[in-house]
Amino acid sequence: MLDDTIDFSAVNEVISVCKDAEAGFRAAADSVQTDPTLKNTFEEYARQRAKFAKELQEAVEEAGGVPEHSAGLAGKLHGGWIAIKGALTGNSEHELLVEAERGEDLSVHKYHDALAQPLPEKIRAILEEQYPDVELAHTHMKHLRDNTANA
Repeated sequence: MLDDTIDFSAVNEVISVCKDAEAGFRAAADSVQTDPTLKNTFEEYARQRAKFAKELQEAVEEAGGVPEHSAGLAGKLHGGWIAIKGALTGNSEHELLVEAERGEDLSVHKYHDALAQPLPEKIRAILEEQYPDVELAHTHMKHLRDNTANA
């Protein structure tokens, strides 16, 4: 049953940023030329974000809302994951990691913002379950970025 008092916009921004991240990680994986481990890391994060978006979409629907089904809302507003597209044409793996970390910074912020909103319990539980993985991915991207800075 739809509760007209629930504002799903923050959750929809998380869904959108998950879709942006999925596309960004896939594009980054396709651009990696020399490091199969990095390529695999990007592919794993792309699959994770697709799963996260799907879980949230289903929960929003169950709560009576209309879930976001496209990428780009949050990315276009903040330039986060969309910027990775510019790093894909011939740039270094370090530059890919710089953009991935920037995109993950946006992801962390969108989760944080959504968790600050009043939400149905199931949606909050999903966000709280996913959030540590998003923070871990952000930290991982920073670590990889920093380790490739002088390469």
